[in-house]
Amino acid sequence: MTPPAPAAPPTGAPAAGRGRGGGPAQAFDSARMRGVLELVRDKSGWGTRKLPAGTAMGVAFHFSHRGYFAEVAEVSVDAQKRVKVNKVWVAGDIGSQVINPLHAESQVHGSVIDGMSHLMSFEITIANGRAVQKSLDEHVPLRMRQAPREIETHFLTTNNAPTGLGEPALPPILPAIANAIFTATGTRVRSLPLSKHGFRWA
Repeated sequence: MTPPAPAAPPTGAPAAGRGRGGGPAQAFDSARMRGVLELVRDKSGWGTRKLPAGTAMGVAFHFSHRGYFAEVAEVSVDAQKRVKVNKVWVAGDIGSQVINPLHAESQVHGSVIDGMSHLMSFEITIANGRAVQKSLDEHVPLRMRQAPREIETHFLTTNNAPTGLGEPALPPILPAIANAIFTATGTRVRSLPLSKHGFRWA
């Protein structure tokens, strides 16, 4: 007996196919990307704020687990390549409902802090087919004194089903800070961690 053909997906549903891990393929919606970019632009005052010399803003966007996140970082860099992230703005679109707003905001904060740790010092190197690093004490996390004074989080409510939050909020902070460093210093960093390029936290 021939099985019936699958029903056509409703309008706006993800495209047919399988994604990584065997789950449904993730359909990318550029309008949702634009939505979070415009929201983070407005909340951060992008292009309208007067910043002192050595301070700049950088922006980046990431999409995964059907979550859309744009982030802006205001960053200061001194002549000794000491980096201080003054403030971060985050705009996320994870669908029509944030079930636990306080927990969602905490997840975003944790993602930004974890991402900053990856940016400066987390590295795994391979020699002779094995990881050189032996323990977690070789991966120095961001300290409280190095964290931004504020991580301002905003969620854009859309008419889409609730989607992923934990993972997609982490990646954008790395290029957002790197872009701000480029604007402030003219140095374009294309590999991580930043410490291998002479940068360190202020």
